[in-house]
Amino acid sequence: MNRIAKLFLGVVLLPLAFSILLSVFEVLWYIVKGYKVTLYFMLGAALYVLTHLFFYNFSRFYVMAHEFSHAAAAWLCGYTVSGLSVKSDSGEVKVSGINTFVLLAPYCVPLYSLIVTFVYLLLNLFVEGAERYGGLFLALFGFCTALHLMHTYKALTETEQSDISRAGGGIFSFSLIILINMAVILGLAEIYFPGIIPIGSLSGGIIKRTIQFWKWFFDNLYSFSVKFFAGTGEA
Repeated sequence: MNRIAKLFLGVVLLPLAFSILLSVFEVLWYIVKGYKVTLYFMLGAALYVLTHLFFYNFSRFYVMAHEFSHAAAAWLCGYTVSGLSVKSDSGEVKVSGINTFVLLAPYCVPLYSLIVTFVYLLLNLFVEGAERYGGLFLALFGFCTALHLMHTYKALTETEQSDISRAGGGIFSFSLIILINMAVILGLAEIYFPGIIPIGSLSGGIIKRTIQFWKWFFDNLYSFSVKFFAGTGEA
């Protein structure tokens, strides 16, 4: 897909991405309302935020996840991976080829949250009585998800990322990042506290708002066109 096509797709996805951002507040409300189930998740997320702001921001851990995500995405696409290096605030991985998936994977996928969830599912599958550790894994899920979201926001807003430019530009990349992050995090949340977040009605609201926007856009575009060409004809 060339850059112009990606720009067009990004513009088309922007209303959907904006609608998803609005729904974040709904998700937070459902999480707070279901505090009897989600309390450990909220405590884990709050612990990360406070630690990040006042003590240690885990930048090296984020860089490690960032570069490993590039490498894993490249490997899944059949590319050769070599020379992965991680420093406190930067990293590098050498791959034999790149595409949009490889470039945007670190911004879209909360790697540590996936790892924690994978271990959680394995324990529940093979270890008797593993449910007693449910609170711990909920807290780790909250902690790792907050780490991913805060560092992703920081990476996208505080520094110019060459990944974004090479993937197809800001509009295209940001729309995909918002869309995929929401889908992945909601999917993981459903594993830990099923039924707390009504994904069906939430998705319906997102789609409804998006459709309403495009209806408003095309109605106004039609009205403008009619007035414009009517004025041109009179002239």
